[in-house]
Amino acid sequence: MPIPVSALIGSPRRLITAIVMFVVLDLSVLMINLWLANQIAQDAVAINLAGRQRMLSQQTTKALLLTTRATTPQDVNAAAQEVDLAFGLFERTLSAFADGGQTTGGDDAPVILQAVEGEAAEVVARARKLITPLRGYLPAASSAQEGRAYTAAADYMVGNNREILALMNRLTTALEHDSVRRSRDLRAIQTGAFVLALGNFLVIVLGMLRRHRQMEKESERWREMARHDPLTGLANRKAFTETGLGILARARVDGSAGAVLVIDLDGFKPINDRFGHATGDQVLVQLAARLESTARTTDLVARLGGDEFAILCPNLHDPEHIGQFCNRLVAAIGDIPDEVCPGNALGASIGIATYPKDGYDLHHILGQADRAMYAAKQAGGSRWMLL
Repeated sequence: MPIPVSALIGSPRRLITAIVMFVVLDLSVLMINLWLANQIAQDAVAINLAGRQRMLSQQTTKALLLTTRATTPQDVNAAAQEVDLAFGLFERTLSAFADGGQTTGGDDAPVILQAVEGEAAEVVARARKLITPLRGYLPAASSAQEGRAYTAAADYMVGNNREILALMNRLTTALEHDSVRRSRDLRAIQTGAFVLALGNFLVIVLGMLRRHRQMEKESERWREMARHDPLTGLANRKAFTETGLGILARARVDGSAGAVLVIDLDGFKPINDRFGHATGDQVLVQLAARLESTARTTDLVARLGGDEFAILCPNLHDPEHIGQFCNRLVAAIGDIPDEVCPGNALGASIGIATYPKDGYDLHHILGQADRAMYAAKQAGGSRWMLL
């Protein structure tokens, strides 16, 4: 039974087991193919020999009749030898059909037959019983010089010829039916093994695909984690740099404008020192949420490190619009609730640089915004400045 995909994914050992099962089932199909081919070949030989029995019975009858009509001892001897050969081969083949064993094939090569079963066995038993008296009618070698010595044997074969032929016909038909049945059974087993092997193969493929997709998702998750700040969930400096370079490269091509904001918190260190880093972390998380809610959907908000943040704002270049946006940011930062920021003494200094005025090089633009931020901090903080 194929292993469930969920179980495969849960255990690499089971995946290996499924692969081993597939190999075993595949080898089983191959072995069944060889077995089927061998069985068909054996059945073909048996059916051919059953057909030859009809010819041997006729040959025996004809040779017996020739012995009774021969006019010279030489003719009697030739016919008698033909009787011995034909009838001897007929008997040996019937014995091989009945008990299994060796007989002679059409090319005089030895042939091993399996004992027949069912209807074929009944036919063979009846035929052997029918021809047994013939051996008693055949004369000894010393008295076989005269044709009249074979008269009783010839009469017996002529009288039973039709029944012997009918039995051999039944034997051939029974062997054909047995061959068809065995082939059908073997093909059913072969098909079942193939279906199981195919099912197991599909399970392996699906399991490996699922595993591959899980690994891709896991890899993507780790890549995303490497690009995001673990505390706030914002883009980190690496992600901000990579995305910012792409935005500025496109802006350089189409000549569009925008702004980069660097935000540094005012009064954050005393909060950490007085209330502890846990409270400081809560403040940073709250601040990140407010920055994202205030920013536009096209803006890139990032935590560069510590209490320093940055926002890249494509298509924000008009000084009046920049001022309105920065005022909203300053108000949002200063409005953090007391239960998050005790004493509500938090503010922010925001420095702004724009492109294409300050060029399209991200590091240069960040440097310009950083200088503007320090200028805002030196001017008392809780304000924004555009140099």
